[in-house]
Formats: sequence, C-alpha cells, structure tokens
Amino acid sequence: MNTQITDAKYVSLVTFRRSGDRVPTAVWFTKFGDAANTYCVITETNAGKVKRIRQIPKIEIQVCDIKGKVNSNATTYPGVARLVTGSEAIAVRKAIAKRYGITYKIFSIYNTIGSVLKRRNSQPETNIIFTLND
Repeated sequence: MNTQITDAKYVSLVTFRRSGDRVPTAVWFTKFGDAANTYCVITETNAGKVKRIRQIPKIEIQVCDIKGKVNSNATTYPGVARLVTGSEAIAVRKAIAKRYGITYKIFSIYNTIGSVLKRRNSQPETNIIFTLND
C-alpha cells in the first residue's frame, strides 16, 4: 500500500474521454476493503466521471489539494475503476463518511437540501471503487 496516497486527503481522479483526453477531478477517497491498493470515491450517479468510467475503466490518480492542484513532481498512479451500486455503494459512502467525519456530515446535509430543492432523479446510488496497478 502506498503511504503517499493513503495519507493524502484528496486525489485528482483522472478519467478518459473516448478521444483519449484526460479529465481530472479532485475527489474525496479512502482505502476500501482488504485488497491492497483498492480505494473508493463517492460521486453523483449522473456525473461525467461515471459516464467516462462506464466507457473506459482506466484511471490515473495523483495527490492534489482541495482545488485539484497537483504538484509538478507528483507521482501518477494508473489503475482500473469499477462502478458500484446497491450495498457496495452504501459501503463506499460509509467508508468516506468515517474518514471525513464532520466535514462529510456537513456536506451530506447540504446535498440533501439540494436534492429536495432540485428534485433530483431517483436513480440508484452509484459510487466508484478503483484498484491501482502494482
């Protein structure tokens, strides 16, 4: 397990368009499950990164700050992502909530209020699990 990744608070999750263009997104993440180098991310079901992973599961991550700024000397870690729903998606959400604590709780309240006001669709919760290459 890479301590540089595990100790980071945010990573830039890079997904790929069909054209091959890289699309970086700063995300909350945490170690997930017992498998080495496996992490998880919460996201919106209809987010662009979900659509891109559905087409091309290859990803890259780099340690970043809250705004997604990556240091020029940051290591790039390639991997493969998969989308999860149902009980796995709930387990991802719980793992993120445990790691980010009160920050996550505040975010959840904000998100819930936004859901009520925007009347978001009732698609099942979708989250991301990714495994970095050795």
